[in-house]
Amino acid sequence: MLGIRKVLEGINTLRACFVLFIYDKSSFGIFVFRQVAPTTRRSVGWAVDMFSSRLVLPVSLERLACPPSREVRDAVERSNANVLAFLLLEVDLEAMPRSADERLVEALAPLRTKLDMIIDMLGRLSYRDVELPPLSDIELSSTRIAWHSSHLLQPGDWLRIKLYFHPLFREPVVLFGNVTVRADEGETSGCHVQAELSEQPEFLAENIARLALLTQRRQRAHRPIQAAAKGER
Repeated sequence: MLGIRKVLEGINTLRACFVLFIYDKSSFGIFVFRQVAPTTRRSVGWAVDMFSSRLVLPVSLERLACPPSREVRDAVERSNANVLAFLLLEVDLEAMPRSADERLVEALAPLRTKLDMIIDMLGRLSYRDVELPPLSDIELSSTRIAWHSSHLLQPGDWLRIKLYFHPLFREPVVLFGNVTVRADEGETSGCHVQAELSEQPEFLAENIARLALLTQRRQRAHRPIQAAAKGER
């Protein structure tokens, strides 16, 4: 699966370079530098809660026997950095200034379309055996996550939490959380759970915040459309 992800990342980066070269050659060097420049490691402090998003995502939980080690957290942070870079690439491209050379853009548009089709096809084929977990309503901030759970969780439990943001690119953003609050909602209704998230490098926290905010905006924009579609049936 790692090799498949690397292929998808390589094609997506190629598409990004291609788009930038067409639209804005002055940004091409900046983009390439950003892909290879090392990131600064600074942890986000617990006192800072810079964002909060309400999302509906496929979420899986794994109870851990003990807090994650530094080695495990480092491996997860490296994986998260790659996943977030892939998911946010299209957003970064849309934010780039566009060239006024409409003829060049129009002439090369079919090639970009083919690259998009290749990525879509590879995503569908590569992850066809990966089943997404059930959808959950969650509230996510830089320091905590809250959700409704049917699992029997207790304050003090450590969890590995996997959030799937993309329906085709089924690589999760992984967070570690320590359960701090559990409010029972009846014997059959489950409980409301809150968990405090492990510290993470600042650049990862910022990228997770961006992805969560953009996902929240997209989901809110789609709700009126979905409601209207149901009303027409």
